[in-house]
Amino acid sequence: MTGAAQPPDPGAYRGPEAGETAGRRPPVGRIGRRWTDEQELAHAIHGTVVGAAVMVAASLHGTLAQVVITVVATLLVYWATERYAELLAAGARGRVLDRPSVVAALGRGWPMLESSYVPVIALLIASALGAELLTAVLVALCLSTVLLAGLGYGAARHSGAARGGALGWAAASGLLGVAVIVLKLALH
Repeated sequence: MTGAAQPPDPGAYRGPEAGETAGRRPPVGRIGRRWTDEQELAHAIHGTVVGAAVMVAASLHGTLAQVVITVVATLLVYWATERYAELLAAGARGRVLDRPSVVAALGRGWPMLESSYVPVIALLIASALGAELLTAVLVALCLSTVLLAGLGYGAARHSGAARGGALGWAAASGLLGVAVIVLKLALH
């Protein structure tokens, strides 16, 4: 249909919004499509770090199945707790908690769970390929570290940082994962 106005693509970059600087860059990479909101990014980072830390703790005395169940169950509890706290606070402030607002609140914390999928899958694949649990956990922790660095880089680029600055943020974010790996190695 030519000549007719097309609805805007919600994922398209349309330039600076009110209050933004004209130098803001369009979204870069995966972060340009997912976890672009500050809270989504915070939930993704939180979920990645918590998932990695739980993986370390569970792997000290557990089996592969116990590690996977512990990571998934813990993150589900964290997610449910944060969602419940948000809804309870909204109700305490007098907001009406109708179905759409509850569904929206439940979706806001979802990146906490999403960010843990890849490291858990890496753990399962490494184990299926014959790696011992310690090695499989280290593979998953290394992937968590790469994910954290990627989140730091993508967030910095999304906010308009130059590559050098974004690499600094990637390194800082990756240090969270390195800290968890050091913890694992110190405990084992």
